[in-house]
Amino acid sequence: MKIYQMTNEQRINYLLENKVIDSEQAQILKDRKPIGVDLANSLSENQIGVFSLPYGFATDFLIDGKDYLVPMVIEEPSVIAAASNAAKRIKNSGGFKTFPSSRIVYGQIVLENLSAQDVEKLDTQKTEIFEFAQEAHPSLIKRGGGVVSLNFNRYEDFFEIEIGIDTVDAMGANLVNSILEKTAQKIATIISGDVLCSILSNSGISQVITVQAKVAFEQLATKTMSGSEVAKRIVKLANFAQQSTKRAITHNKGIMNGIDAVYLATGNDFRAEEAAAHSFAAEKGYQPFSQWEIVGDQLVGTLKMPIELGSVGGAISAMPMAQLSLAMMKIDNSKQLQSVVASVGLANNLSALRALVTTGIQAGHMGLQSKSLAVSAGAKGSEIEQVSQVLNQTKNYTIANAKDILTKLRGK
Repeated sequence: MKIYQMTNEQRINYLLENKVIDSEQAQILKDRKPIGVDLANSLSENQIGVFSLPYGFATDFLIDGKDYLVPMVIEEPSVIAAASNAAKRIKNSGGFKTFPSSRIVYGQIVLENLSAQDVEKLDTQKTEIFEFAQEAHPSLIKRGGGVVSLNFNRYEDFFEIEIGIDTVDAMGANLVNSILEKTAQKIATIISGDVLCSILSNSGISQVITVQAKVAFEQLATKTMSGSEVAKRIVKLANFAQQSTKRAITHNKGIMNGIDAVYLATGNDFRAEEAAAHSFAAEKGYQPFSQWEIVGDQLVGTLKMPIELGSVGGAISAMPMAQLSLAMMKIDNSKQLQSVVASVGLANNLSALRALVTTGIQAGHMGLQSKSLAVSAGAKGSEIEQVSQVLNQTKNYTIANAKDILTKLRGK
């Protein structure tokens, strides 16, 4: 039986039997308990409940020689299916190769109303300011991180002190802001001007990762189109995304479908990632995150973008399901998680492009949406599958048709 055909209980047992999770983690999944009131209150203001989203996993990810099942949280069924489908094609061709970068988060201390004498004082005490910032978070130094750069940038009305910080395995927002605010207090004693603010930047410019996947032509073929032809059409559509901003936006949205789903599953800040990713894409006129080309008898895809995340700290360490996700993937550090997330993005991109240039996006998409339509029409229990099957047979994916099918089913 294929994984998508299993019941929830069978899928959990599959993970348990294959030692992806242990018995305690399996029980967490079977209990389906939301986070407690205390934790919910600590994570949000005016908290009155917990909003649930489906938690699933994508299969067949071979990344840098290691196999992964990747947890994903998303309300759109085709995203996990697409990720798994493309991952299997890529796995059969050798898997993903990733090239992570440094993990530096930048912070900005913004000054105004500086005199020439203030600027001179800052220049003179630059080394002292750097050392003060470095000592502002001793535990980070113990973990192998800390301040790695300090630069002054002059603007028309402002003066910026830009600090680069290696946050190791943390996303780093809180620790970076703490370092900045302590350093800003030090700077306020040096200058006569004003400290306007101190805050991290979500640019992600020093957290850029490159992922490559090679796909043999035979892995791309459909019943009516050769793998070679599919590959050529994918390259053409990818090239169009480099020329059309409107297409590039949708191209990248498909990539973010998978990335955001893993971010949610691991307790990471997908909003920060969206900001980092799209600002990167817009640096030289909005461009797609990935490119595809034909090399010999293979389709080769390369994705390059910032992946701004952590594997410890904040909500990541606080939420049991986030910890379960990291345990399922056997994540050792943030760079490893960065590689997994980027690979998921490229996999979703391949599936979307292949669908667009062959059968069209709606064929598979609506087939997977049929169960949601059945539920919206009022189907319950075994009725959901029955209504879904008829919807897929008729290809008339409307709520009216779903209700009509349900009415006829109940009238038998």
